[in-house]
Amino acid sequence: MNLCAFLTYSRIFLKVPTRAIAFALFLLTVTSAFSQTDDHLDNSKLSGQANEKRVISLITISGNKRTKEKIILRELAFKAGDSLTVKETEKRIERSKQNLINTSLFNFVTITPIYAVDSSSVVLLLDVKERWYLWPAPIFEIQDRNFNSWWQTKDMFRINYGMYLTMENVRGRNESAVLKFRKGYTELYGFSYKIPFINKKQTVGLSASYNFLRNNEVAYCTYGNRLQFNRNYKKFMRKEKEAKLGLTFRKGLYTRHFLELLYCESYVDDTIKNLNKNYFGENIGSVSYFSMQYRYKRDYRDAKIFPLRGYYYELSLVKDGLNLLKNENVDNFTADAVVKNYWSPMKRFFVGTALRLRYKLFNTSGYYFNRALGYNDFVRGYEYYVVDGQTFAMLKANVNFQLVKPRVVTIPVKRLEKFNRIPYSIYLSAHADAAFVQDKVFYNDNPLSNSWLGGTGLGVSFVTYYDYVLRVEASVNKLREKGIFLHFSAPL
Repeated sequence: MNLCAFLTYSRIFLKVPTRAIAFALFLLTVTSAFSQTDDHLDNSKLSGQANEKRVISLITISGNKRTKEKIILRELAFKAGDSLTVKETEKRIERSKQNLINTSLFNFVTITPIYAVDSSSVVLLLDVKERWYLWPAPIFEIQDRNFNSWWQTKDMFRINYGMYLTMENVRGRNESAVLKFRKGYTELYGFSYKIPFINKKQTVGLSASYNFLRNNEVAYCTYGNRLQFNRNYKKFMRKEKEAKLGLTFRKGLYTRHFLELLYCESYVDDTIKNLNKNYFGENIGSVSYFSMQYRYKRDYRDAKIFPLRGYYYELSLVKDGLNLLKNENVDNFTADAVVKNYWSPMKRFFVGTALRLRYKLFNTSGYYFNRALGYNDFVRGYEYYVVDGQTFAMLKANVNFQLVKPRVVTIPVKRLEKFNRIPYSIYLSAHADAAFVQDKVFYNDNPLSNSWLGGTGLGVSFVTYYDYVLRVEASVNKLREKGIFLHFSAPL
């Protein structure tokens, strides 16, 4: 959820000022108390029995008004009939809560174990608070690579506006459907549908999407590691179509495989082709090709929105150009690898590192296919630059101090239970990044290519629900340039 939509719903539906949402005092709501009788053990009695095994005799689920129970049970690190020690039960309860939050279906999850005195069994009471699943969200967003590059010009032409109709958890099976209607800098019309599971074992899923985009302005080249644009208010400089069909396979709780077949068609006006005869390569004004993409992902992070513990591995193989079309004029192969690790060396301190590697066989050496850093990935301190190339390595490190532990603000609006409890936490951070980008084609006009990049600095992050992070960082780069930068995602 973007910043505009978050503030809109906070002000309109909650009817409280934005300042109150961010800084209201912590209200701890007491979880439902189960009456203690002689039939149950209290924590003091359990302290000496942490290594005794108990059988999970029953799992009860409440609060799921839409979500099917099988979708919830799929995310649990235990099942009825498992024999676990008390200590292991507590560990798996915590992991299961993290798994359920990471589905983006729920705002809050509680799992309460009830241990019987006269038998070696345990009952688990699971309660969830579902999210709001229908978002007719208005779009008002910046099209630039990041907020900071837009703030340099404050060019209102580079604003998108329109409507996304997002329907999450369709049919209670964690399916999602999105209809897109966007005007402004990049017009976009499209749809997507994702079905996470189509078989009884809940291991195979499907996805499909189609998008049509067009722009009045196009970055036709990079000079001095800055994008160079051509704009025409009277006609479109670029048009693109993209259709995608995907198959997913989920092995266990944390491993996924993705296989996608993509068709892409892109066209630029003759003006762009004349400004850069190598925009698509070989003085051509359009490309159309099929692409096959495979991804392997192992995700064992405690939280996707702002991870503090765990690890994340991803391998991606992409072949652009399958020789399925008569005039398919693209032939590139790209391999990406990402490794992220998160741990806590001491109380309230959290360390994260991320390594990303890319290798590309650049047979179609067009500018259009030559992106590297400065778009979705960048070395902090270089937000104003792009560093194009075929191959790169980037290492990022972050140390977070938990200034404000996770808290919950409760707003007394009973009719809007999906909004009236707002969790938040605040972190102070220090970071250091380094990268090297190799460019064998366009390096003459871009001095940051084929050289080491480095940046370091301090920051603060505000984390709340609906996948929202507000991050402010002060960074200095290898060029000794300093700046304060605003971001809306986790640093790693």
